[in-house]
Amino acid sequence: MLTKLRHINFLLCLITLMMVHKGSAQYDENDSPNRYRFKYKSELYKGTKLQINGQLRALKNDSKFVDIPEDIEEELTSLFVTTKKQPIPKYYKKHAITFLDALYNYEDFANVYENALHEAVRKVKKDIHVVDFKFERQFTKAKVALDRALKEDFSDIERFDQLKKDLQDSQTKLLCHRWMKKKFEKYKSFDIVKHPDELMKAFKKTEAVHVYRLYNENNIGKIKPYLENQIIDFYYKKSLPEINPEVLDLQYITKI
Repeated sequence: MLTKLRHINFLLCLITLMMVHKGSAQYDENDSPNRYRFKYKSELYKGTKLQINGQLRALKNDSKFVDIPEDIEEELTSLFVTTKKQPIPKYYKKHAITFLDALYNYEDFANVYENALHEAVRKVKKDIHVVDFKFERQFTKAKVALDRALKEDFSDIERFDQLKKDLQDSQTKLLCHRWMKKKFEKYKSFDIVKHPDELMKAFKKTEAVHVYRLYNENNIGKIKPYLENQIIDFYYKKSLPEINPEVLDLQYITKI
């Protein structure tokens, strides 16, 4: 009987040791201070801090975030660096989620920005065709007025100088408009904002920070009209060094 009791006690001790060992293994796997675990959206982040840092870095360097403007990139980098420095899991998790919030907020913003920019391009493209005749008529009227003044005994020098200026301004406006028109006629799909040419890429980058501010201030309705005004001004300035005053093709009025 005594032998039997000893055998039972031995088995109980063995079972207890196995349970303790199993519990220790689970602690090592799931609760170790060297391992981190949290979920964000549908993605599970777990492993050592070094491993999760690698996951966050890979996400930050994803192709959809490569064109982030410098100011926004600096903000995201600062959040990422702060996250990496956290030595305690619960604080690491808190800062990692703040970083992920900012990163995905930018992704949401990028979608809003690109849609608004595409709509702005479509609106400008439509308006360019509508006002094309108007700009040509302004130029021809200015030229007729100056030609008439040249044929007369014109003693009002101040008015004569104004007529020359009016002609030069209307010519520049028409030439720039025609230069812009050729550019926008090539913009036929959403691809122009998703994979922009050099001009559109420069404009998109230039305005991103201001549009991002409008987005964060929940002024999304102001983005499209703002972009319409800015893109006209941007392309107009880009056209000035490209136009040739000696070459002007009149498309509507042939006699002036």
